[in-house]
Amino acid sequence: MLGAVCLVLLLGYAYGCGQPAVPPQLGARVVGGEDAVAHSWPWQVRGAQGWGWGQGWGHSCSDPVPLPWQISLQYRSFGSWYHTCGGTLIAPQWVLTAAHCISSSMTYRVVLGKQDLSVDDEPGSVAVGVEKMIVHEKWNS
Repeated sequence: MLGAVCLVLLLGYAYGCGQPAVPPQLGARVVGGEDAVAHSWPWQVRGAQGWGWGQGWGHSCSDPVPLPWQISLQYRSFGSWYHTCGGTLIAPQWVLTAAHCISSSMTYRVVLGKQDLSVDDEPGSVAVGVEKMIVHEKWNS
């Protein structure tokens, strides 16, 4: 097991920070796709091109990279907050995450601007309470 972990770490280092070993061949359009008005299809998410770990802005792999659409979904338990899943800010007050991350019996908050989950009061991060959760009725069928 330790050998496998070392191999993964070595390969990750050899290929660079967040860079695929084989660059993907991406076209400008999705086959059969169509243009959409902003926020008209809120269940579909796309990150901005050119934003990534260690890319642009003179960042290295160890520098925090601003990912303003990325959130930490956290639940409250015995007076403390715990990260459960990531999510994407798809509109100013809407977050998309996986349905399996949600339990109706838990209290949640969304944290934006987080770079280090081990730091509670991280400068530049903001926590917002969840007002409403909408889970697709057939997510687990």
